[in-house]
Amino acid sequence: MSRRHRAGRLALALALAVGCAAVAVSAPARADDRAPAPRSLRLQWDAAKRQLRATFEFRDVMTKALRRKLKRGLPTTIVLTGALYSAGSKVPLATTAQTCKITYLVWDEVWRVEIARPGAFVVERTPTVLGVMRRCAQATRLLVATGAQVPEGMPLYLQAKVQVNPLSPAVLRKVRRWVSRPLATGTASAGDALFSTFTGLFLQRIGDAERTLEIVTKPSLPEEVRGEP
Repeated sequence: MSRRHRAGRLALALALAVGCAAVAVSAPARADDRAPAPRSLRLQWDAAKRQLRATFEFRDVMTKALRRKLKRGLPTTIVLTGALYSAGSKVPLATTAQTCKITYLVWDEVWRVEIARPGAFVVERTPTVLGVMRRCAQATRLLVATGAQVPEGMPLYLQAKVQVNPLSPAVLRKVRRWVSRPLATGTASAGDALFSTFTGLFLQRIGDAERTLEIVTKPSLPEEVRGEP
């Protein structure tokens, strides 16, 4: 092969390499980087207590790796933080949170689940990972607002983050402080002293965690219920 021929082939190889690199740089974002698909949301309005409660699931936070860790008995904490909005608005009306601390009890061969949420603290046991998921990978009738915070007859949606094992102690301290407030102040609107701190820490920035899942729900009209179903 002549020197000119070899030089031509080298130039062609370099051109192809540069072209491939350009394609890689301009390639569309991976599915994980795209905006989350809206999830289903059920809103229930308790007219007697003037409280709005939300039910939605986020079981995809429980990856195979996380389920394996649970089966090995490693302690896990799952933290949900969220804000409620009117459809079409970017201004939050109220905020909410839920924490779930999971501990495996070796001698009893069950998982101990501690759930803290506005106005409630519950400790339960379950013998299966599926039971853990039912308690910690979904929100069931979670208090998200009061009558003073939401307009009537308006579709509403939630924007939230789910964090698995937040690495910052400050994150857990602030959430626990939040959910330990009395029931009457279990949620907060824009006039609350903690409101800007809450939305700034949990909704605008992603803290360090083993896994973070962003959630946006579909707009939903609250259905009226009378007390606990």
